Amino acid sequence: MSSLKYDTRYPGIADLKRRAKRRIPNFAYDYVNAGIDDEVGKQRNRQAFHEIELTPRYLTDVSSVDISTEIFGKRYDIPFGVPPVGLGNMMWPGAELALATAAQKANIPYILSTFSTTDLNEIARAAPDVCWFQLYMPNDIEVAKELIQNVKQAGFNALVITLDIPVGAKRNRELRNGLKLPFKLTPNIIWQSMIHPIWSIETLRHGQPDFVNVLKYRKDTNEGLAQFISSFTQAGVTLDRVKMVRDLWDGPLILKGIQDQRNVEESIDYGVDGIIVSNHGARQLDAGPTSIASLKQLPEYAHEKLTIMIDSGVRTGLDVVRAKALGAQMAFSGRSFFYGMGAMGKKGANQVIEIFRDEITRTLQQIGCLSFDEMDGSWLSE
Repeated sequence: MSSLKYDTRYPGIADLKRRAKRRIPNFAYDYVNAGIDDEVGKQRNRQAFHEIELTPRYLTDVSSVDISTEIFGKRYDIPFGVPPVGLGNMMWPGAELALATAAQKANIPYILSTFSTTDLNEIARAAPDVCWFQLYMPNDIEVAKELIQNVKQAGFNALVITLDIPVGAKRNRELRNGLKLPFKLTPNIIWQSMIHPIWSIETLRHGQPDFVNVLKYRKDTNEGLAQFISSFTQAGVTLDRVKMVRDLWDGPLILKGIQDQRNVEESIDYGVDGIIVSNHGARQLDAGPTSIASLKQLPEYAHEKLTIMIDSGVRTGLDVVRAKALGAQMAFSGRSFFYGMGAMGKKGANQVIEIFRDEITRTLQQIGCLSFDEMDGSWLSE
């Protein structure tokens, strides 16, 4: 009998992706899977990881390795977390709560999106030790203050300001699918729901997903997703707003989407604690640098003064170790988790966590590294 703690019919994220495509409606699959324009940036994100080589060191007992990591004074069991994905319950009904619950059990970070479809208080109760909140900066400064206060009162442990979506993107797949909230019963939506009956029954049981944490601020219920995001959020987060948040939030403050050295310097100047290097999964700008390219370009002082994390392009535990060799203490992968949810329902949360736990462990063993903390640039091939 296998000692692996996941379903070996789907041993990798690529297997979950294929099954998810069959099990859920196209508009839900496209929402998570799509990039932007010709979707070249998404492919380049993956290729950049493939180009990183690690040199094994043998003559070492690797029967036991430590894959935990410490950030912001807390040690997490796996250097891999659940990133923010808006409209998460569309991929699979109840996905956000299932992911938060699994993250709490596995002791890994869970980041809830402003545009989530589960009440933030419910998530904080399910994942009190590991919950972070991702803030899409509202246009209205009073709304921003109110939202931050709600997050603080709920008990979230860290606040992540997203920079890498200054305006809603023109994603062609979403436009073709006519994706809006609440769902408009177009012929395409009706047909896709009919031919995916399990998803449809679960959605009816849970109720249609909506942006519950910002619902009271929505004025036009006929807006598409990109239009609502653009109308609600500040068109480009400013340093004044970062300063405002820093004054209001006394826990770890993280900026997501950093790619430019000037933004790194500004982050340090304004008292930010960490950054997530990201190009938003290549969902905003097809011509942007890959997350790996941006990570490589970070100056040395950034690693000394900030906690460095990464998302965009991560699909395997090997990728997490590769990123650590370049200085990233934690990695995130939204598509991986939501392929898992689409493929296996609520069981998909644990499936993805255990796949990454196994792959990170085996990678360290294969190269002779006894702990994730020890992994650094010396393991990179010349």
